[in-house]
Amino acid sequence: MVNEFIQTADFKFIKNNLSILVQSLLKLLQSCEIMDKELLDKYTKLGRGNWGKDLAIWKTMYKGFLGMAKSERGFLNPGKSEELNPFIEMLLNAFLEIPKARKEGIPVIMHPFNYEPELFFAMNLAPLMQEILSVGLAFVHMNEPYIDYINNIGYGDNPTICNAQRPLISMAMQKAAPIPDLLFYLSTPCNSLAASYQVFQGLTGIPSYNIDVPYWAYEEASEYYDEKTMQYMINQSKNFITWLENNTKHKFEEQKFQQTMEITNEAREYTLEFNELLKAVPCPMPSITGFGVFLTMVARGGSPEAVKATKWFRDTAAENVKKGIGAVPDEKIRIAWPYTHVFFDINLLNWIEQTFNAVVVMDLLGHYKVLPQDTSTIENCFKSLALGTLDASMVGKCRGPLEYYLNYLIDYVKDYKIDCVIMPMHFACKHVYTMARIASEAIREETGIPTLIFGVDSYDSREVTSEELKSKISDFLTHIVL
Repeated sequence: MVNEFIQTADFKFIKNNLSILVQSLLKLLQSCEIMDKELLDKYTKLGRGNWGKDLAIWKTMYKGFLGMAKSERGFLNPGKSEELNPFIEMLLNAFLEIPKARKEGIPVIMHPFNYEPELFFAMNLAPLMQEILSVGLAFVHMNEPYIDYINNIGYGDNPTICNAQRPLISMAMQKAAPIPDLLFYLSTPCNSLAASYQVFQGLTGIPSYNIDVPYWAYEEASEYYDEKTMQYMINQSKNFITWLENNTKHKFEEQKFQQTMEITNEAREYTLEFNELLKAVPCPMPSITGFGVFLTMVARGGSPEAVKATKWFRDTAAENVKKGIGAVPDEKIRIAWPYTHVFFDINLLNWIEQTFNAVVVMDLLGHYKVLPQDTSTIENCFKSLALGTLDASMVGKCRGPLEYYLNYLIDYVKDYKIDCVIMPMHFACKHVYTMARIASEAIREETGIPTLIFGVDSYDSREVTSEELKSKISDFLTHIVL
């Protein structure tokens, strides 16, 4: 049980930090003056009560994101207070849905960061994106004792198995992980992800389903086109639906599915417009914003909340462009960050903005590229669903030939008027190292701009520290770019 777990001698760190975190968040709730009181009361009350022992940390994280809306760590403006915006409200509801689903007998399905939950909403299931938990803990370094435990157990180590999922295994062994009713995962973007979900399934015995994402392109104009790619994905989605029906007793309804995909495509429209607005100079939104759009789609894609949040991102960017407002005063450098963020240092991007008048236009996850699709027929809806996986952030660039990534990155650099590229190579992404070096050379040949590549564990601050990261970035921006 989680209480027994956090009381053990080896994990006093977690117990102490949970206590400190909760106490700090409660103070933030009491001191908030900017948030609408009615909304504050609503979400404070909704967070009360017993969520279940395996959701103790999930509940603590809910309080953390609630505190984000009224503390001095706002999402769009770190260091400044902000109102409870549609993005934060969407994220809070994603946390609340899990205990609510349990009370109402709605099956909870755990899924990875690279699969949007439209189908789950269409079938009245409660989606739980696992990486919100294991990656979310990295923000406050509370994932590190779980990493140490799993190291001692012998399940991989930091450079070989990804710490975006490995804490889940540690938490499951210590009875501290949320236990869903169903488990779903993909074969991409790496073997590490698929292996960790298989281990979790083995530890818990939860019914699981896996979709194999094909290597080849679906566009006929591509030299890597394979006519079987799209139908292969569609057939797997249909088989998945049959499996869901058999394991939940929830029936697939075509009309509900079509309505859900229409909602999804509305959010995709707003996201596409948001992407275009970020081409403006100066960049109208802070460096972290693209990641917020990504998180919206992978946590709540297919819900009206995702439409509200993406519209809010789009409208905020459009208003800033109209007024000529840049997120970074006196913008001097536009950075492409074509891989994942360094999640253990939540203030790294803010430091880059303040120190160098530089903006990270978008990271690889935040550059959401799934286009809106025709949903006039059920078969078109299945195609739209498949494209959401084939073109998903990160997956769409890392699932096939190297040229997928190279072409994407060169276009990105040119379209967004990029001055330099920074690529933090996560140790466990072994398949990316060669890709990064070749990409760096291609960018230099095509555009002449410099690239910084460095190794890091994006989730563990002890492998390469924040101070080391900042030193590398500072030297690069000071001596090479400026």
